[in-house]
Amino acid sequence: MEQNVSFGDYRFDMAGARLWSGEQEVRLTPKAAAVLKVLVLNAGEPVSRETLFASVWTDAVVTDDALTTCIQELRKAFADDARQPRFIETRHRRGYRFVAELCTAAAGVARPSPARDCCAIAVLPFADMSPGRDQDYLCEGLAEEIINALTRMPGLRVASRTASFRFRSPGADVQELGQLLGVANLLEGSVRKSDNRLRITVQLIETVTGYHHWSQRFDCLLDDVFAIEDEIAERVVASLRGGVLCGREWPAHERPKTSADAYEYYLRGRQHLHRMTQAALETSEQMFERAIELDPRYAPAWGCLSVVYATLYEWFGAREDDLAKADHASRNALEMAPGMAEPHVARGFVLSLLRRYDDAAQEFEQAIRLNPNFFEAYYYFARACFAHGETERAAELFHRAGESRREDFQSPMLEGLCLRMLGRVEEFKRAIREGVCRAERTLMLNPYDSRALSIGSVALFDDGQVQRAMEWSQRSLELYPDDMSALINAACLHAKAGHKEQALALLERAFGRGWGKRDWIEHDPDYDILRDDPRFHGLLAKLK
Repeated sequence: MEQNVSFGDYRFDMAGARLWSGEQEVRLTPKAAAVLKVLVLNAGEPVSRETLFASVWTDAVVTDDALTTCIQELRKAFADDARQPRFIETRHRRGYRFVAELCTAAAGVARPSPARDCCAIAVLPFADMSPGRDQDYLCEGLAEEIINALTRMPGLRVASRTASFRFRSPGADVQELGQLLGVANLLEGSVRKSDNRLRITVQLIETVTGYHHWSQRFDCLLDDVFAIEDEIAERVVASLRGGVLCGREWPAHERPKTSADAYEYYLRGRQHLHRMTQAALETSEQMFERAIELDPRYAPAWGCLSVVYATLYEWFGAREDDLAKADHASRNALEMAPGMAEPHVARGFVLSLLRRYDDAAQEFEQAIRLNPNFFEAYYYFARACFAHGETERAAELFHRAGESRREDFQSPMLEGLCLRMLGRVEEFKRAIREGVCRAERTLMLNPYDSRALSIGSVALFDDGQVQRAMEWSQRSLELYPDDMSALINAACLHAKAGHKEQALALLERAFGRGWGKRDWIEHDPDYDILRDDPRFHGLLAKLK
């Protein structure tokens, strides 16, 4: 969304949280302005009280009266009537909705309320109905496997695991979820596991109306779960396309099968892999190794294991042993499943760390041929190009990554970095603003997202929002004082602001542990103010 929006006789500065009526500022308290911002970002759709509390009162527990007071303040500012609202409508037991038509302040062109993408779907984590309520890994794993299958279908946009898995509470408002995720359809379900038997129940729901396209129950053995996952994905696509799929409509896909025990360890490894901390990566390593012990020919476990070792090498110490293990695992994955896109991305990632950039490019390009919607292929390819100094190609690939996963905030921000280096100023500004908007939406869903706060702080600085940038950075460091991303992005922010001593102190905490990617840093202009300082060169020497 633009930084300035207009509605009725009012103009709202989204960045500065200031409201204007003509040339006269309408004074708002900070919390009331923050509530207005959340409502405007979701104009036309209900916003629950829970979402408003999580977005506005992130550092305190308050009563309902605090929100009610802010709504009353806004209605007074707008001279609005709660019984016949022109701006803020109360949704009984659900929250509030901003009902005024928005337009951009610059162009003065009406902007309709945000529309859901009719070709987009989100798969929520399945509810655990097992007697012990101890099957989270299976509930997440089944949903993620279905997400991966759906991404192969041309013309269908699938919300990422990171976005959709924030919603775990049963009975959530499907209309609100559809708006927050920008999707017209939701797939939700439940899993009950008893010994080696599964009962999986799924339903496909239209978010605008709440209408159930279809629902079905599957009773099977855990060994049969692969066929069930594929059937669910095919039923989803057939329902959205309005009929039964013929064989040529479903892209060919080599899907390795394995034993129930090996698959269980594989799913447990995947669950920890996404947390991206050193401890979580090491737990994933143990799970994938166990899966491989049970089935040495299971390519997905080899591919994920290579990503674990490559990530440990890239960000957590650059140990040569980790890189050698990543190389070995990626070779095995590719040999066993050359028809899958994932092993090619894993191999490309490893080759880029080995600085074999031309070979890495071939692997990424093959992954894209196999799955043109595969976000990770574009994202890791873009990172490799940037590290190699191919800035223009990196910008293009980050853009394509952001197109394939429209809730991802990192891609437009990194695209903006590349565009700034290329001197394409207006494109840089648009990309940065898009990244900030996406990060704001992410933080509405999860106010404690370290990556959104840390990398978002650097984007806010580039967008001219210096105070907010420092606030986001400080908050990320307070929440996660030893987080690699929080430290490195805070250092970049202070370097850009000309605070050399603060930047170097933060880099000492990160680079001093061997955390950081040297070939990226060598091309990143955010560090330019430090390059003539011998202390920076001493820190950089600690990286490989």
